[in-house]
Amino acid sequence: MNFFNSVSGPRSRNDGKSRRPLWPLVPFLLLPIVFFGRRAVVEKDSASRQLTSFGTLLECEQRGHGIENYCHYMFYVGDERYTGVSEAEQGAVFGQTAIVYYDSQDPRVSALEDFSERSRTNMRFVYFFVVTLAVTSALILWDRSPRRL
Repeated sequence: MNFFNSVSGPRSRNDGKSRRPLWPLVPFLLLPIVFFGRRAVVEKDSASRQLTSFGTLLECEQRGHGIENYCHYMFYVGDERYTGVSEAEQGAVFGQTAIVYYDSQDPRVSALEDFSERSRTNMRFVYFFVVTLAVTSALILWDRSPRRL
């Protein structure tokens, strides 16, 4: 028995064996990277074909603790009528005219926000989760490194 073991007594809870491993977080962090990354690519692709039309807001409702305002809307492309649901600005009300962004190849894909802005928002999530994954990986590697006293 050496001096340090006799002075410190029994092993403390922070000896590395009582902590939970961080490696299960890696697949958990990869899922949102793939999900938001794919959404960003699809929306960037739609932004390259995006056109606009004027639409009419049919119904708006507050979601998520009253922070998000989602509206049902209707718009026309040629003689065809399309509908959609999208997050809208606060204060949007029934009957209001709004700009609708839609994919020129598939007008069923539409939103009340520019597709390139939506793509940038999704990329911010990707960057956040990539940084979180890098920090988690660094902590895993640091935890496995030999300790020196």
